[in-house]
Amino acid sequence: MYRISFFVVLMTIFLPAFSCEITMGYRTSARLPLIAAMPSNQGLYKAIFERAAQNINCKLVIKRAPKKRIIKLLNEGAIDFYPGYGFNQARSEFTHFFENGLTSHSVVITHRDVAKIDNLEQLENKILLKPYGGRKSAIEERNILVRYGQDLGIADAIKVIEKKQADFFIYNKASIDYYLAQQPNAQIKIHDCCYLAKAMHFGFSRKSKHYESSLNPNYLPEQAVSVNNVPYLVNEGTVASAFANAVKALAKNGVIKQLEQQYYSAALDSEQPASSDISATKH
Repeated sequence: MYRISFFVVLMTIFLPAFSCEITMGYRTSARLPLIAAMPSNQGLYKAIFERAAQNINCKLVIKRAPKKRIIKLLNEGAIDFYPGYGFNQARSEFTHFFENGLTSHSVVITHRDVAKIDNLEQLENKILLKPYGGRKSAIEERNILVRYGQDLGIADAIKVIEKKQADFFIYNKASIDYYLAQQPNAQIKIHDCCYLAKAMHFGFSRKSKHYESSLNPNYLPEQAVSVNNVPYLVNEGTVASAFANAVKALAKNGVIKQLEQQYYSAALDSEQPASSDISATKH
């Protein structure tokens, strides 16, 4: 009995003690090298946010589910954050946006038979392919048809474009370049025509137990709501604030850049997409 008790005490001493758990949610399909397909969570997102969590003595937990379900859980505060979440006013009502240290440069992906695209006007009356749960982009304000795929990954999207079941798909340039370097496809054409690189954000649930906010004295109600102009500020001393600051420190110290170079140059496993249920709707 003494030996068993002594062993238990030793295990208690040497096991890491975390002051909290922070839950990241993501869809089931892959977006390499940011994250592998479920059930694996390996990738750049895990490397960044796990390190940030550890730096504030917290444990990162990752939950995977269809994106619509994940966003619902984010809205309810059942998960804490989504690692790459584009800003819009509707989302800002239940999500606080913090920079994640990465940048996004979107490109247009089409079948190789499509003529060179120089501007968004050329995409009018075409079919855009996008995943369920994705935010509405400016291109959707134009006269286009949208086809949705459940947990649509890049491999699924390329199959749809290759079969000419949709006209174009919009995706991060670094991610598509990475994918095509490992999975060359002569039927696909990339058009770097219409978007500039911009900072990426992670969305932290405003209903999370780790989040509290106060009124933003610098909010300008006469101006449009944006990442830098929202009615609230995260309270210092909260886990959400500490976590955001830890991510910011990783970016400032060059750690995220090093991890980015490491993961984008690594030969990760090929993407294993979830099956997609493609449907169509008119805006």
